[in-house]
Amino acid sequence: MQKKLWNTVCALMAIGLTAGAQTIDEGKKLFEYERYRSAIEVLKKTVAVNPQDVNGWYWLTRSQLAAGYKDSAELSIQQMPADIKSQPLGKVIQGALLLQKEDSLASLQLFMEAIGTKRKKDPAIQLAVANAMIDAPKGNLYRAIELLEAAADRDKKNTWIYLSIGDAYRKLYNGSEAVKAYQEAIDADSKNAEAYYKIGKIYQTQNNVEIFNEYYNKAIQADPDFAPVYYPLYYYYYFRDVNKALEYLQTYISKTDYSIENEYMLTDLYYVSKKYNEAIQTAQQVLQKEGDQVKPRIYKLMAYSYDGLEDLTNAEKWMKDYFEKENDTNYVAKDFDLMGKIVSKKTDNTEGVIWYEKAYQLEKDTTAKMDYVKKIMALYKGQKNYAKQADWNGELYKLNAPFTNVDIFNWGVAYYNAKNYQMSDSIFGIYATKYPDQTFGYYWRARSNAAIDTAMEMGIAIPHYEDMIDVALKDTANTNNKKWLIEAYGYIAAYRVNAEKKYDAALELYDKILALDPANDDAEKYKEILEKMMAEQAKQDSKDPQRSDTLK
Repeated sequence: MQKKLWNTVCALMAIGLTAGAQTIDEGKKLFEYERYRSAIEVLKKTVAVNPQDVNGWYWLTRSQLAAGYKDSAELSIQQMPADIKSQPLGKVIQGALLLQKEDSLASLQLFMEAIGTKRKKDPAIQLAVANAMIDAPKGNLYRAIELLEAAADRDKKNTWIYLSIGDAYRKLYNGSEAVKAYQEAIDADSKNAEAYYKIGKIYQTQNNVEIFNEYYNKAIQADPDFAPVYYPLYYYYYFRDVNKALEYLQTYISKTDYSIENEYMLTDLYYVSKKYNEAIQTAQQVLQKEGDQVKPRIYKLMAYSYDGLEDLTNAEKWMKDYFEKENDTNYVAKDFDLMGKIVSKKTDNTEGVIWYEKAYQLEKDTTAKMDYVKKIMALYKGQKNYAKQADWNGELYKLNAPFTNVDIFNWGVAYYNAKNYQMSDSIFGIYATKYPDQTFGYYWRARSNAAIDTAMEMGIAIPHYEDMIDVALKDTANTNNKKWLIEAYGYIAAYRVNAEKKYDAALELYDKILALDPANDDAEKYKEILEKMMAEQAKQDSKDPQRSDTLK
């Protein structure tokens, strides 16, 4: 009976030890998949069941450090049995934490004790020490490679050794040696998804699309559950094919540990791929889970999505929430751009232009600034605030925007409509200089100066009308030229009569108008009046010859 009981106890112990080993393997696999939280959860159970298994403590603390949980790793080390701490791997565990804390001297002492001075050193311990150095922010990577190469001499089929050599070289930015090491891992295990993945990452940094896609696909073929490979594929296609990116992201999320950040990324990608309802639904789920701790950008994503659905009321509401919750140092120009777009559609242009002006001030890219200026100009033009329109046109000019003749023309007309005739004269001066064979610059300079000289005393419009006449006479069949020639002749004739008393010169100008437009009533009328004046004046002069010169 006692023998039977003893056999049962031994069998149960064997089952427990086997289960513990399987659990450590499971934790190691999760670590390889970069599922550190799941690995920690599994390995905590392992050490609770079998606290004397140093491997369980090693993979637990390494997972905690990889996840950034230094305090948790320190607590785990405090809970380790004393005899575990004294073992070589136990010393590596303690040294790894010290190295993460940048206590290199204390960690080095523990590593040296762990490795020992025997001729036949344990490659597993050398690998563990090397990984501690590679994982730490300031570990000695060259020493790590020495240890790993020594370990590889004794354990030539250990893929973990070659993966670690590749990791060390990759941190040293030596891509060729890293690829060589990862290829050795593949030679040792052709189903090693991690090695294919890491080669792919190196080629992706070189933007070698064909090669990195080849290796990422090999990683997926080797192990479809290897989650890390899906993330760089998602990120690559995010800027090229949003639907493909969404497929990779959803696969990544399904195969990795839960993270609220994944839901943020999913919300963003739903918006980018114009799946606005899905974006709103996912964002609402994030809000429910995060509450007041939610990142303010989720409010912005809600606003953008509602804008995509043309629901301006909700778009405005969520954008206002974003501005209220987010630190103003984190605002970007596009935030104000969206608000400007929303309110410009909903209300009059007054409020919209304020938001676009804020976007302009925050934007650094010159091309984007030009786009904002054009939006601002259009809104001010819609308000008939021509002075502001013209001023912002000046901002566009300062940005060295490519100005066409139409751009300069609109700028000058804006100043003219704002009754800033000095500035409109200057702008049309630029036009006339750049396009001397066109009438527009001369004509609007004449109009601007005529508006300044309302009493027609200074004659400052005359030279510009005369310049316009010289160009317009080359094509009198042009309707615009014909109309402006008539206007110019009429203006100059009026000046010759009223300011200079040169009636003969004025008559010549009226004749030119009638040559262009024989039915011009005004020219006929003024010519008739002028001829009567001259006839009457001639009678007076016949009586007083000294006054005759005044009629010429």
